[in-house]
Amino acid sequence: MPNSVCKIHFFIVILQQIFITLTPMKEIFNEITHLEPLDIFYVGDRHKTYFEYPAHCHEVFELNFVENAAGVVRTIGDSHEQIGDLDLVLITGSKLVHIWEQGTCPEQDIHEITIHIDPDIFRGTLMDKRALASIRRMIERAQRGLAFPEPAIRLLREDIINLAQSNDSFASVIRLFNLLYRLSLVEDAHELSSSSFVDAKEEYEDERVRQVKEFIAKNYMNDIGLKEMADLACMAPESFSRFFRNKTGRTPNRYLIDYRLGIAARLLLTTQHPVSEIGFSCGFNTLSHFNRLFRESKGCTPSEFRERF
Repeated sequence: MPNSVCKIHFFIVILQQIFITLTPMKEIFNEITHLEPLDIFYVGDRHKTYFEYPAHCHEVFELNFVENAAGVVRTIGDSHEQIGDLDLVLITGSKLVHIWEQGTCPEQDIHEITIHIDPDIFRGTLMDKRALASIRRMIERAQRGLAFPEPAIRLLREDIINLAQSNDSFASVIRLFNLLYRLSLVEDAHELSSSSFVDAKEEYEDERVRQVKEFIAKNYMNDIGLKEMADLACMAPESFSRFFRNKTGRTPNRYLIDYRLGIAARLLLTTQHPVSEIGFSCGFNTLSHFNRLFRESKGCTPSEFRERF
């Protein structure tokens, strides 16, 4: 590489580091990743003593593995959790803000493997094929951030490390797809951010479920009963409740509550409206009811949530 190009590249890197240093922790920026246009994925494998990267989002998909980091606080959208010894999250939402912060973690050798994946390889008719159905569904769910349970992480830990250490580009792609497939079969992975907070869309969703979700999105501020939702799907209430839970993992009423809480969380962060006004505008009849459900879901009151973020 010519000296002039090296100097320009060095100068850009210095500017990026200055920007990151001067940016407050809660400032959000769009990250320019190391993924090159001709690469399918990029792996960053590092040992560190401290989490200092600011809140960010990016277009590429991210699979982030962390070990030996109990006490670290992970924030994905409006989800705020303290992690254990092992953590593995898949993020496919291009505007889903995320950050890992030190929290109470005392460890001096934190191991982190970050895999950035080109989203273009998951677009087009290939993803319509039956063999990729579980991966397709996982990618849709991960628009909200998808966290995997520790037993599954322990089972796949060696695969992740081997992928990070592989020097054969073609074999690495096979390893990556095998890892994604095995992750897509994990039954108790759970979404992190609420769908209404990130405005996640599901392309391959059942039409009856889609109609009910669209109805909720337009009417969440009003009283909505189970029968009203069931009528939209042309089903009896009890049958619809079972059907909706099988398709989404949540009862219709739980989905409605989570949707309202996601809208409320977004309003808490983007407006100065009083907490009570936000609660009522999102369909909660009393402030105490709003506070109780918000605390159960987010681990803090609406006021604490606004102050924290």
